[in-house]
Amino acid sequence: MISGLKGWLDQLADKQIPILQHRRDQALEILSDEDRSSSECRSIILSDPGMAANLLRIINKERSKTLRLPITTITSLISLLGVPRLKKEIESMMCIDSMGLPEKNLQGIQRCLKQSWYCSQFAMTWVMDRDVREPEEVHLASILQCLPELMLWSYGDDAMQRIEHLAYYECLDYYDEVSHVIGCHKREIGLALAEKWFLPELVGFGFESKYNSFTNGTAVALAALLSRLCMHGWYGKDMTFFLHKAMHYFGEDEIKTLHHLHQQSLSMVDDEVELAYRPIAALLLSTNLERIPESEYYLQTEKKEESVQQVTDVETSVVSGFDPVLLTKDIEQFKEIIKKQAKMNDLLKHVLLSLHDTVLFGRVNFLLLSADKLKLDSKMNKSSSADDDSLKQLTIELSQKSLFALLMKKPQAFSLNKNNYEKYWGLISGRVKTTIQVDRFCVASIFYGSKPLGMIYADKLQDKISPDDFKAFQQLTMMLNKGLEIIVKSKK
Repeated sequence: MISGLKGWLDQLADKQIPILQHRRDQALEILSDEDRSSSECRSIILSDPGMAANLLRIINKERSKTLRLPITTITSLISLLGVPRLKKEIESMMCIDSMGLPEKNLQGIQRCLKQSWYCSQFAMTWVMDRDVREPEEVHLASILQCLPELMLWSYGDDAMQRIEHLAYYECLDYYDEVSHVIGCHKREIGLALAEKWFLPELVGFGFESKYNSFTNGTAVALAALLSRLCMHGWYGKDMTFFLHKAMHYFGEDEIKTLHHLHQQSLSMVDDEVELAYRPIAALLLSTNLERIPESEYYLQTEKKEESVQQVTDVETSVVSGFDPVLLTKDIEQFKEIIKKQAKMNDLLKHVLLSLHDTVLFGRVNFLLLSADKLKLDSKMNKSSSADDDSLKQLTIELSQKSLFALLMKKPQAFSLNKNNYEKYWGLISGRVKTTIQVDRFCVASIFYGSKPLGMIYADKLQDKISPDDFKAFQQLTMMLNKGLEIIVKSKK
């Protein structure tokens, strides 16, 4: 693995900056139509950091040879290059979709590009409130803050995957893990690349994070930090630092919001802060994930025909690893337990063990519904690792619109997977996400006759869940519901 600033600069500086295929097609369509103005390309270029950086790199390198000032806006760039040259340069650019990157890297690039959109929104809110004379320079500089991460996802093998796992799943310090994995900070790589590629000076100010040196640079740097916090829902050292800095540089309305957030953070216990409690930070500047214009940032590899998603959708490309013969034996044993008029706890334990030992779920948990029916608390759990007691702390608040509240309306099983992730991930609270630290799992609502009793949760840690895995989970949990119904009837 490459390590250190020099190593990464040697690796990345001469590489092409990849762009989005559909943005390239849109730009070329405009430039090929004689009835349309080339200025229409401005918004397209500003929505694709790779395309903007490539064009600036080309024109400013040429201008540096004759000691002319660098171009700092896309409006000026389009005017100076002209339609034939602009079209030629865009046609020659490499698209992300054609690089053959692993799916996890493509997903990372997708998040990175969305993060650049956030950054530009925060920075532009800043400058527009202050009547800054050249807002496009700030807009351009802010979207280019994602360049080092974009290049690491594209050419850094699994470096960004490791950083995200350590920082967001193991809840370690983000900057420490970046330095540990790549041997330097991303901002250092960004600053070096900005200088090497002749990008506008304001881009470098953002990477340098000199908050006291230049007002627009402060806007870009703080916007880049805030966009990452809101994108990943991180609440820890970074947010404390941001609050401290923003108190000095934001306007009156933002100060009021920050004061409110700060008061909330003070009321949180240390454990919650260390667990990266999901953003109260998301309130800042009316941040809302639904505001992201998805169509601007999709990759062709992820553009598929949508089908109607059922709550039981599962991934279809994963192979199951359990023995179906053993599952059949477990089911037969369960039927025998019912005949012997076993107690409720006996049925629960049998199903949990079957899910763990036979279907090979790494973690299985039964959560009991509270008397007031407002939350689910962990009561029984089984884990592959004797040291893993993370799910013992699992508590699920049943807010009205949460996924788990919806599931508790009737006996049913559900699998969160790549097919329904976008639809349901937002219905899960940050506390639950932080505790489970996975984004693929199965859950089933358990009823004692007609009364809701609780929920069974199961995951395979970092492994995917196959259709057969979910089918077995659904079969065992619905069998448990049926068994509990039989117990209730036998008592009447």
